[in-house]
Amino acid sequence: MLTHYTDAEIKKKLKELVVICDTRENVNGHLTSWLDKHSIQHKSRVLETGDYSVMLGDTTFEDEVVVERKANLDEIAGNLTAGRERLEREMIRAKAGGIKVFLIVENASWTDIFLHNYRSELKPQSFAATLLSWQARFNLTIIFCKPSETAQILYSTLYYWVRDRLKRG
Repeated sequence: MLTHYTDAEIKKKLKELVVICDTRENVNGHLTSWLDKHSIQHKSRVLETGDYSVMLGDTTFEDEVVVERKANLDEIAGNLTAGRERLEREMIRAKAGGIKVFLIVENASWTDIFLHNYRSELKPQSFAATLLSWQARFNLTIIFCKPSETAQILYSTLYYWVRDRLKRG
């Protein structure tokens, strides 16, 4: 049975949001310090898919929404070349499970891809084509940002996703 909440109940519940950080996500001090600074709860544990998800009380949303974070274009380029099969399997598994994936790539923009502002030999046309086709194929949302923006974007993306989920019941 679906639970429907009033706007006031949703607002109150969202104050208890806990960000889950995958334990394999090693270089994330800039994210956890931002969460601490803004009194946002977070905990580390293994996530099967993605680097971050969220929970409310005993309810976890990791089987519905995740954030995959890449530090730069070279990291994602490596995942699309040498590590392509692993990443593609993860995207296929997420789609099959109905998981919404947000891909945050730090220190990057479409312009950086088009101008080949990265070390990988992956051609800009192939790089952009893969990201754009995966965005369509896997219901993936790609977000480029500066590291100083990542935590706020990550948290806000999860916050508004859960808010919408609670409104839908």
